[in-house]
Amino acid sequence: MEKTGSDKHAFQPTRWTLVLDVKGEGEDAEKALEELCESYWFPLYAFARGANWNSADAEDLVQGFFVKLVEKRMFESADQEKGKLRTFLLTAFRRYAKDEAVKLNAAKRGGKTEKISFDYTEAESWYSEERVEGESPEQLYDRQWALTVIEKALESLEQHAESRGKSKEFQLMKPLLMEETGKEEFEKVGAALGMTANAAKIQIHRLRSRFRETVRAEIRETQLDGTDEDDELRYLMAQLSRSA
Repeated sequence: MEKTGSDKHAFQPTRWTLVLDVKGEGEDAEKALEELCESYWFPLYAFARGANWNSADAEDLVQGFFVKLVEKRMFESADQEKGKLRTFLLTAFRRYAKDEAVKLNAAKRGGKTEKISFDYTEAESWYSEERVEGESPEQLYDRQWALTVIEKALESLEQHAESRGKSKEFQLMKPLLMEETGKEEFEKVGAALGMTANAAKIQIHRLRSRFRETVRAEIRETQLDGTDEDDELRYLMAQLSRSA
């Protein structure tokens, strides 16, 4: 029987929606907030570095921001107009950076953010490798956000492959997920896996389809329920194409 009323239009809450709905309170919301912070702190670090903060000050700035985000319940200022986590974080971070520019110090570290793992040594290496000449801090932020979405999707696919004992297959096909693939590549993968080129082609196309759906799922986790994830997907892919 067809569902009616509220059941018909029910959505599974995303992590972002959960955090907003309960304003950062409760065990589920705290866990969701930690997951979001762990996943999406690097674009903020990249933005700070792109805005000419040195590495040490950028590190302190991001740590201080997340302390305030959690302890001062900054999510209470979020509203429907800030439906994207990407938009809310950058807006709040820019305001925080302006307010805190003369007060940065390592004492801001600690509190609840001790649960959140930030590897700033690795982040600085990433920043040096990923920066593009002439790119604005905002463009850098959005591009790194897009890269983070892709990375999270790949991690999810890899975990799924490992759980099914197909790690070798995944590692061979992973480089082809976002590239045009010709007969030669299909033959190479097929030979490594003991299958025909046509069979390899079918497997790669299936994995690409799963990859696209996983990227959509990750985008969905950073938007309010019911917002257009296709628009966000197109925007993020456009950011990646700028550095291709």
